[in-house]
Amino acid sequence: MLKYKESADFMFGIAKRSRKYYLGLTTITQDIDDFLSSPYGLPLITNSALKLLFKQSSASIDKIGEALHLTEIEKAVLLQAQVGTGLFMAGNDHAIIQIIPSYTEDQLITSDPQQLMAIKNAKLAD
Repeated sequence: MLKYKESADFMFGIAKRSRKYYLGLTTITQDIDDFLSSPYGLPLITNSALKLLFKQSSASIDKIGEALHLTEIEKAVLLQAQVGTGLFMAGNDHAIIQIIPSYTEDQLITSDPQQLMAIKNAKLAD
């Protein structure tokens, strides 16, 4: 949505107005550079009360670090993060976290081809 001025402006307006109505806006991207390269994206990020970052590319880590005021340790964690490891940011407080899905959650969200095949085979065996 941030690629186009009209949709980016709409999203920014929703973010600004939602607080007055006790609402929240959740945005998700696989490439935070989409936000950082848009004039509307940086205010959306910096005005967010909560942020959750997972593994980042070395090409964009410095830009992300500058925008979000990350320490060198936090940047290093994001560069080396394994699946489920990330950085949770609430205001000025930052914490390195590990998300461990339950068995059922893991079955629902996996994209691992071998695991998907095993799930399919298990269903066929039932």
